[in-house]
Formats: sequence, structure tokens, C-alpha cells
Amino acid sequence: MKIRNILLAALVLFTLSNCNDYLEEDNKTDALSDEVYRTADGYENLVKSVYATLRDMYREPWLFMAGTDMYVEGRNAQPEGISEYNTLAPTEPSVLNFYTAAYKAIQRCNVAVHYNSLTEQTAKTSTRMAEVKFIRAYYYFLLAQSFGGVSLVTEMLTTPTTSFGRNSAEEVYAFIISEMEESLNLLSAASGQEFGRVTARTVKHYLAKVHLTRGYETFAAADDFTKAAEYADDAISGYNLSSISYENLFWPGKENNTEVLWSVQYDKTSLSDASNGGSLQSLYFGPYLGGEGAKFGYPYRSYTLLATTYVYRLFNANDTRWEGSFMNVFYERYYDFYDKAKSERANMNIRFYFPQAWEVGDTAAWRAADVTHRGKTKIIPYQEATSEILTWERNVNVDNNTPALRKFDDPTSVFSGNGSSTRDIYLARLAETYLIAAEAYVKLGNTASAMERVNEVRKRAERTPGSLVLTDASQVTIDYILDERARELFGEYERWFDLKRTGKLKERTELYNKEIRDQYFRKGIDPFKGAGGADKILRPIPQSAIDLNQNDDFTQNPGY
Repeated sequence: MKIRNILLAALVLFTLSNCNDYLEEDNKTDALSDEVYRTADGYENLVKSVYATLRDMYREPWLFMAGTDMYVEGRNAQPEGISEYNTLAPTEPSVLNFYTAAYKAIQRCNVAVHYNSLTEQTAKTSTRMAEVKFIRAYYYFLLAQSFGGVSLVTEMLTTPTTSFGRNSAEEVYAFIISEMEESLNLLSAASGQEFGRVTARTVKHYLAKVHLTRGYETFAAADDFTKAAEYADDAISGYNLSSISYENLFWPGKENNTEVLWSVQYDKTSLSDASNGGSLQSLYFGPYLGGEGAKFGYPYRSYTLLATTYVYRLFNANDTRWEGSFMNVFYERYYDFYDKAKSERANMNIRFYFPQAWEVGDTAAWRAADVTHRGKTKIIPYQEATSEILTWERNVNVDNNTPALRKFDDPTSVFSGNGSSTRDIYLARLAETYLIAAEAYVKLGNTASAMERVNEVRKRAERTPGSLVLTDASQVTIDYILDERARELFGEYERWFDLKRTGKLKERTELYNKEIRDQYFRKGIDPFKGAGGADKILRPIPQSAIDLNQNDDFTQNPGY
């Protein structure tokens, strides 16, 4: 194994130890990077390149979503170890890709931190330091949630380094919080931050989330949940969540809205090729309808990730997030949903229709009937659960048999084999901030305050005023918060972290993920059990990184 992975391991080490190659790739003048980064313009471009590293972190959704209660495996192949755990090993390519991208991005941040005091000083210099320090801390937060303790590399490396120690998770979290607090102090005095840059409100959101996450750990500080609630409440202070509807929040072209605190930014002019955009919006969810992206009005879909039955059952007739999240009505040309006014669509032929149970009443009679709509509509029937599964969830061998997730639809996407989109990917928005506060209050035993925060999210989603508002604070438990996060954040890069944070990963995956339950648990196999009987909750440190590291004290995670 060691010999087989030596070239890949060398690549990982090179990423960690030498920044020159990838930092100079955009240097059109052949000037030395040291000279360029000391100029005001050069440093500004360096900081922009730090933001660009986010694109590499979010090219694949597996480590964020697969193998949870919300997503079942679809038609196309995906990493089996990530989706099912049983075969998850330190040689998993998706884990290596994530680990490598994170440290490559951290090294870019280290370079920006290094040159901050060396560059020509401007009014924005301290603000840029706050931005890059926050982003570096954010990457360490992703690593700490995924791997536990990791190497804290905080200096710009200019020569090969062959030995890295492994800091404890406690040390990594302390570093994250310290860096974010410093960033917040610097940004609190900043004004006029352009959309897409880190702001004080962004940092407060993540300080709340980091404290919330650390609060579940054995090394938690006594005030972690209190600080999580305080930071979250401070981040949402003065904002009315209902100022933008759920549908408009995700409508193509409206990504720059007041609810979004931070996002992975895409712009056609910043891409070397149109096919280098993001792929989540067009690839991972929903049916493949044929055609080449917007060229023929149909998105490229691969059925790679599908909603579980659990997800479909979360909604009711008064929750507008059902239609706001899923394309349950397909017109003859898919993108006519966006390109035509509602008044025009009222008289258009519907190609496929996916009703929920509340829309059809007597489901047995409805299925037995020869149901059509305007004489041309093919209706995909709502199938009540049989063996705990809906027809929608697994009919992946027949195109159009699953409602598409439309939150990320991009009518301007470019067909490039897998589809390419320049829709931004939301990383933090204020609806989640409310739910972070709610979870912190639950952990503090203050369910009344938790219910207030949850109700703000539900009010925005309700079709009829008052129809979704909770009145019994005892309903608001960690499991209820996870349900609400599922309704609000489906398709966003959160679920694995949510379940891992709350200690619910194994329990809820067994309960709601049919693939894992039927293939393993019901056969008496615990797919999470690994070497030595330890649960595979943390991700494995990539074997290639361990092989090349000359520090013999750098150990693998339990279970691998």
C-alpha cells in the first residue's frame, strides 16, 4: 500500500510544503511572487485567490451529504465507503481530495497572512487580514469536524517539510475560535464590505457554529452553548427573515440577497472555460431529462443523490418549502418554469406531475384511476410507503420518476458532460443562524427561546399565517431541530456535520437510510464498526499523507 501510494503521497506533501507552483500560475508578468505580493494590487489579487480556493472544497458533495438520513444512493456510482461506511478506508480518494484541497487552501491563506504586513499599506489592509484569517480558521473547522485533531500549519512554507505533528482536536478548536475572534475584532470596524466578502455577521454566525459544535465534545468549555446562542442572536439582530420568500431566496439570479452571509462565488468572467463552474446545481440531484443544459431547456441530471422517504414526509400542505425545494410540476420544456410568467404557465401543458399525499386525498382510489391533466399530462403517482420506501425514492432506472431538487437550478448552465453552473453555493444564511441559536438554547434547557427561533424560520415557510407556528416548547428537541434543518437546508452542504455534531449519525442513518439499514443493520452488520471495534465516526486520515509523514507519532483515527 505504501509503495502503491507513494506518488500520490508526494503530491499531498508537495501541496503542504511548497506554495510557489500553484500561487504563481496566474502570474502573467513573470515577476517574482515576493515582488507582486508586496504591491497593493498584487496583494488584493492574492486575497481574491484565497476566496477562489472555496471552489475546490465544494466540487464534490459526498463528504458533506452522502451516508446520512436525508440522501440515498442514486443511479450513478458514488464513493461506496462514504455512502455506506462499511468499506470506508484511508485510501478513499474523496477523503484525500478533501484533505488535500483544505491544506492547499490553508497554505494560500498562510501566504496572505505572511504578506499582510509586508505589502503596501492601505485602508483595507487590516480588513484583508481579518478575511484571510477567518477563511483559514474556517478550513480548520471543516478539518476538525471531519478528522478531529489535525496538523496546525500556520506559517508560509517555502521549503519541503517532511514531518508534521498532529495537534489535538482541543488545540485545533482553540485556534479556530481565537482566529475568528481576532477576525471579528478587525471586521467590527470595517464598513462597506462588498457582497461575497467575509463580514462581521459572517464571523458571528460561524463563531456560534464552532462553539455549538465544540459544546458537544468532551473538551467543551462550560460556556460554549451560551456563547453559541449569543453569537447567533447577535448575527440575526436587526434582520427580518421574512423579507425574502423561500422561493425567491433560491430563484436563479437572486443569489446576492440579504439573507446570504457567505457563499462560494462564481462568475462567468472569472472562469477560464464555461465548463469550469460548479456542478452541484446541475449534476447531483434529480432526474436526467436529456438535452444539453439550457441549450434545449432541460438540465443535465444524474440521479446521483436522491431524497429519502424521511425527507418527503417532512413537509405538509402548509409548508411552501416543498414546492420551493422540489420541482414537482414539469412543463414540456423544463426551464419554462423559470422563463415563463406564472400567468403563462397556467395554460401550458404539464409533462410530469409529482403530487404529495395531501394533494390527492384517497391515494388508493387516485392511483387506481386513469389520471391525466389537460389530456396530455403524464402523472407520476404518489406511492404510499411500502417497505418504508416511496416510489419516487428509488425508481432511478426510469427517467423522470423522482421530483428534481430545483433550489439550485441554473437555466444558463453549460452542458459539459456533467453540466456546469455559475450559480453561487450558499455556505451560510440567516435561516440557519436561527436554527443554530435554537439548538444552543435546547442544549441550555431553554426550550422556550429555542421555539421562538424555530418559529421565525417556520413563519417564513407557512402558506397560511399561523399554520406552522409551534406553541408547545416541549416539542423542540435535538431531533426536532434536525428535522427542521432538513426541511430548510435540504441540498445544502450541512447534513453529515449536523449528525456528527449531535451524536446522531449512526442512529438516524440506521433509522432513515434504507440502503444502509437493509444492506447492513437488518443483516446483523454494523457498517460503522471498524478496526478494533471502534466506530467510524471521524473520517480516516489519508493513508498517503501518513505514509510520507516522517513523524512516527502521527496516528490514524480510530476504526481504520
